Amino acid sequence: GEAGESIPAIDQDEIDISTINSQTMRVLLAVIVFAALVGLWLLWEDVLPALAILNEWVLWHKSVIVDGVETLKPVAVSNLLVVILYVVVALTATRNLPGVMEVLIMNRFSIDTGSRYAINQLIGYALIAATVVLVAAELGGQWSELQWLVAALGVGLGFGLQEIFANFVSGIILLFERPIRIGDTVTVGNVSGTVSRIQIRATTITDWERKDLVVPNKTFITDQLINWTRTDNITRILIPIGIAYGSDTTLAHRIITEIVRAHPLVLEEPEATVFFVGFGDSSLRFEIRLFVREISDRLPLTHDLHMQLNRELKEQGIEIPFPQQDIHLRSIVQASSLQAPAPPSPASEAWNRPPG
Repeated sequence: GEAGESIPAIDQDEIDISTINSQTMRVLLAVIVFAALVGLWLLWEDVLPALAILNEWVLWHKSVIVDGVETLKPVAVSNLLVVILYVVVALTATRNLPGVMEVLIMNRFSIDTGSRYAINQLIGYALIAATVVLVAAELGGQWSELQWLVAALGVGLGFGLQEIFANFVSGIILLFERPIRIGDTVTVGNVSGTVSRIQIRATTITDWERKDLVVPNKTFITDQLINWTRTDNITRILIPIGIAYGSDTTLAHRIITEIVRAHPLVLEEPEATVFFVGFGDSSLRFEIRLFVREISDRLPLTHDLHMQLNRELKEQGIEIPFPQQDIHLRSIVQASSLQAPAPPSPASEAWNRPPG
């Protein structure tokens, strides 16, 4: 029923030329600034003594193994500045990734909006992971030291954060398998609406009242999911209608068929059909089966057909009955029960009178 209401317009991350240009320029500017700073550092490190002092301000030492010998390597302020540069470049690249991908890859291939969104999200996750690894290496972290932390995090995710971890994995599955896409009209559980955003933990659905419903990603994998627009937007509508007993069924079938097939929102292929499906308790039951091109056409079309069918059948003298029920009352009364009881005799009164 609600699937026929007006579908809210969803921003499907379709960026225009101006946005692509601005995002690309910001990424290029960040890369140029980063390369310039690194180049200046390499050129002036031995020339300017003021820059060399950054290597002398040691924050802490990290243990490294060189040729089988464990040595301590200092982590200075210069390493911290490099970490800041990594973070700035990563944030800039992640925020402006769609424009760069549009210039480098997307415009060269025929990729739909849902695939572009999935690719951008996965590349963004990869950039964040790479930045974390580079920052850890710059601050003294090594895989031999981090592997125990990763194992501990894995155990913690498996027990204490299993729901969050399940939603994270489900989000990755949604991006790869793509049972839903940005802009799809879906029904999951009691929630219906249009997919507006797919994130790492949850998916946002905009319902018919323009409310954003945040649904955990695991729900789309484990529960029953109805995607109304997965392959195409064409859907079927079933409209039941009943006429009174004694009506001309041939005339009623012809009127219903003409009204349905003449409506502009009803598709010619597949063709709309009308069937006399059975004898009901109060009516002769017909069923209309038709197809519409868009989900948003379902409710307006149902309204128009109900109005036209009610008017046309009434003009032709065909009644649309309301539910009726016959009640038969049976009264069984004994003849003796209708006779009044005889009054008591004087003798019986005297016998029943107490002594004295």
